[in-house]
Amino acid sequence: MTTTQKVEEFEQVIEKIVFDEEELAELKIAIRNFSKGTITPKQLKQNVLQNRGRIVKDMSNFLTYCLNRARDNNQAPVHREPTDSNQPDLKNDQLSQLIAERNELLEVVANKISVLALKKKKELLAGTKSFYSEKAIKIEIERVFSAIKVSEWLDMCEYDDYKFFVKLYPKLEELYNERFGESENLSDNIKDGKIIMANKMERLGFPEEVETSLVKYITIRNIFQHSMNDISPSNLQQAQEAFVKVFVYLIISSLDSKLVADNREVFYLSLKDFFSKRLVSSPIFCKKILERFKTVFNA
Repeated sequence: MTTTQKVEEFEQVIEKIVFDEEELAELKIAIRNFSKGTITPKQLKQNVLQNRGRIVKDMSNFLTYCLNRARDNNQAPVHREPTDSNQPDLKNDQLSQLIAERNELLEVVANKISVLALKKKKELLAGTKSFYSEKAIKIEIERVFSAIKVSEWLDMCEYDDYKFFVKLYPKLEELYNERFGESENLSDNIKDGKIIMANKMERLGFPEEVETSLVKYITIRNIFQHSMNDISPSNLQQAQEAFVKVFVYLIISSLDSKLVADNREVFYLSLKDFFSKRLVSSPIFCKKILERFKTVFNA
């Protein structure tokens, strides 16, 4: 048997040891459960360690078998003349040559294993990433949508101009009440027995850009409430800008930051697909929300 044939046999056996299909399937399930949060990092680590331990044990048994076989072959009786005074030296030379051949073979096999292991690892990671993107991201988005009551926000996109402009104010107040409670009355920011809305929004901890847009809308709304003048196109646009910035911020800030960091493009595409379908009848808001997501994700 040539060295190449021996290497191929070694590869076949070792590949079966390292890449057990049933075990890989179990690892993929464990990774899936971890991404869903149904198992802990410690449990996932235990599964991986059990897999590594099994590989080490099987590899050790296989190498022991190979070494025993080589030793048995070396000790096989060979007919020689009893008067050969160089027999011990000859045996030593044969043993040294055999050991050198085995070492060379093991080195070749080790290099092949490294290449195969790296290839399989990349395939496994690629499969994990694909699952991570398609499944875990969808679940995470659905979780956040449920938490912020996304349907209520989307319903507002169907209001006519006047109703939208007026209804945005109580929607923001509802947001504040969800955070601090309706019964909160004690505050340093009290005027005529009521907490000023602008100060309420500040307490919600919005980014400066979002807060600035909200304050502009609140100011315009207060002027409108007292003067009852018609809503101008610019007033409506400001209300829309405030709505979109708050809405998108609530979604983005509620998402798992680690998951987003590793899958920004997939999150953007998933959200873009969702809002493109849900806001077909509201082209203005569809455009504004998608542009906002594009800005946030730097797509």
